[in-house]
Amino acid sequence: MRHVVGFLSGLVLAPVLVLACGWAFSHLRALHAVERGVLEGSGPLVLAGLVGVGIMVALLAVPPRLTPMLPLSVALVLGSATGVALLRGHLLQRLPDVPGLDGALDLLPLGVFVPLAVVLAATVFVGGRWRRRDEHEVTEEEYFEGLHDEAPGSGARSEPAAQHVPRHRA
Repeated sequence: MRHVVGFLSGLVLAPVLVLACGWAFSHLRALHAVERGVLEGSGPLVLAGLVGVGIMVALLAVPPRLTPMLPLSVALVLGSATGVALLRGHLLQRLPDVPGLDGALDLLPLGVFVPLAVVLAATVFVGGRWRRRDEHEVTEEEYFEGLHDEAPGSGARSEPAAQHVPRHRA
């Protein structure tokens, strides 16, 4: 069930990621056009948005306990949106006007999101992300603990075990 929820969540997060990057790009382009610095006007807000995008990408790619379907669905949406922008760009012009769409339509045909899609798709091949580790699961150390201990009342001998001494020729 967690894989289904992760996949559906990724389908929602991918457009948010694209629109946030497009919004930041259009604001940075406007700041550059009026020759203002990043720390002037709306620049700090744009930097905060880019930090938020970076944190979102890090939370998609890094945590090992997260289902791999979440970053995979984001990667599929990013890759397919880039493909649509390259092959059938006129289809994206029909999208409703939302904040960040103009910047996203500029970034998508450039292939900016392709490296991010590759990184997020690579998380599918991490085997530990596919199964959930239960809290009551026995670790390897706990499993082998006491394996070689002698059982009480087993009549264990107190004689030391014979040790093998290699013979050397002189």
